[in-house]
Amino acid sequence: MVDHPSLFSAGTLRLAVLQVAPVFLDAAATWEKIKSLALTAIADGAEVLVWGESLIPGYPNWPSFDLSERQERLYAIYWDQALTLDGPVVADIKAFAKEHKVMIMGGIAERSAGSTFATAITVGSDGELLGRHRKLKPTWKERLVWADGDGAGLKTYDTKIGKIGVLNCWENWLPLARAVLHQQGEFIHVSLWPGNENLVKDIGRFVALEAKSWSIVACGLLRSSDMTNLDPDLVPFKDEMLAYKEVWQNGGSRIIAPNGEVVAGPIYNEEGVVMADLDARSVIEARQLMDHSGHYSRSDILSLQVVSSGDAA
Repeated sequence: MVDHPSLFSAGTLRLAVLQVAPVFLDAAATWEKIKSLALTAIADGAEVLVWGESLIPGYPNWPSFDLSERQERLYAIYWDQALTLDGPVVADIKAFAKEHKVMIMGGIAERSAGSTFATAITVGSDGELLGRHRKLKPTWKERLVWADGDGAGLKTYDTKIGKIGVLNCWENWLPLARAVLHQQGEFIHVSLWPGNENLVKDIGRFVALEAKSWSIVACGLLRSSDMTNLDPDLVPFKDEMLAYKEVWQNGGSRIIAPNGEVVAGPIYNEEGVVMADLDARSVIEARQLMDHSGHYSRSDILSLQVVSSGDAA
């Protein structure tokens, strides 16, 4: 008999990564695609659903293609399709989570005033919005599209096998951002990516080995064929974009155990589900050697201060 509820008695948590290509710059249509794949995962017993960075309404790829004033046209469309937390798409995501009793953690573009943010939202199985995390620092040409985020969303959330947390794309390389989640006792770390093997192949496994946690790599997918819906009157360089690259993001979603072993995925160049059963025991076994959130952290010597600004959900 233990003097606290045993995580081991909770068994396993079935988590599914939904690797989906957006209907580019069409938020509602993209969410419908995600829902369709989500239902497949739920039918297979998924309890937590995750998807890639800014998948709704799509990763902003055009600064890599065009840096003239023409890119402002696409920014305006992107802003128009970006979500608000009290808008209809987020309301439907919440209703879907409640109806199917699943936790959802996924990437959206969020708009506020004239700005957009790369945001990860977390919705509980009761349909409540648990939180949102805005990417702390957009990378490279993303800075033409996304504003800087804040510390208000650096949080973890309860699951039946332990805490789950999320970071967007290259902020997973920020040691202090990871440390904030480590200190909250994170058992499952979700990293959201636009997709591409060269972005995720090292950091996904590194996170698992550093934190001794489950590492979930959720990637998007984007091909020229996913952008044929663009209105040529609004995007006069549509044909140039379609001809520029056949594959913009090729996926790479995978699930990595606390010992660094890839247990599901990766998948490339196709939509699909990457799923695995996660347990708490694997985390605790790995942490006998090094517990980043406990005995190996030396909190009596090292400490971390987080400035939590912004309006947390």
